Amino acid sequence: MLGKLIKYDMKALNRFLILIHGFLLFAALLVRFFLTGRVLVETPKDGTLLGLSFLLFFLIIMSVSFGTFIVIAVRFYKNLFSDEGYLTRTLPVTSGQHLLSKTIAGSIWASLDMILLLASFYIISATPFVVDAFNSNKDLILRELGVTGKYAGVSMGAITAGTIFFLVISAITSVITIYASIILGQLFSGHRILGAVVSYFALTTVVSVISFAVMAIYGLFSDTFLIASSSAPPADFNFIAYMIDLLKVTTVLSVAVDVVLYILSYYIMKKKINLI
Repeated sequence: MLGKLIKYDMKALNRFLILIHGFLLFAALLVRFFLTGRVLVETPKDGTLLGLSFLLFFLIIMSVSFGTFIVIAVRFYKNLFSDEGYLTRTLPVTSGQHLLSKTIAGSIWASLDMILLLASFYIISATPFVVDAFNSNKDLILRELGVTGKYAGVSMGAITAGTIFFLVISAITSVITIYASIILGQLFSGHRILGAVVSYFALTTVVSVISFAVMAIYGLFSDTFLIASSSAPPADFNFIAYMIDLLKVTTVLSVAVDVVLYILSYYIMKKKINLI
């Protein structure tokens, strides 16, 4: 039954999200069209077209990213806590199965959103000019990033894979936080949507404070301050090592937040809300 629920939730999300992400990739190709010299910027009109293409792409990125999470949130709320929820409650499915199904479906699309955003940036940036410039200065760029010593064997593929992994974890955390906020909002009788919004800002604030404290204890902010307060990083500062430490701590914190909020959501749905 869980598989059928996931399939149904994915189908409901696909209707709109495939469309807007297709538009995102189209915008990336449009900008790439101008950057590869197919349209020469020789006149003010050409420059205006190039500028408009960048503006369009920026607006689409913001809209797609925001819209993806709005669609995921609205789907969760409408399917469980609106009038549509009455039909949902007739299914022989537990509240835990509903939560797990929607968490999986939402996380899949949130992760796809992050990956497609990266893909769109790659489409734009990986022009022949940029690729040639990178290959010509690859050793210098990697050395400046700190890909030396024990990190000398780290490839751009590994860095990209690590970035995608972190974005996927962040996407899952965002989905679970949104769901937890909506569920907490149901405890505010008569003002459920407002309660969900307030709960979201409260949760994100608490998580941010805890994350800040943990990173400060771990010593990550001392390095950040050192970089920000100087015109150039210290000679012994290794950017890639710093980012690896930052990603480790952030990933552990994200997983911890996911577990706590998921358990809290499950408990409220099972004990405090008459879902089934």
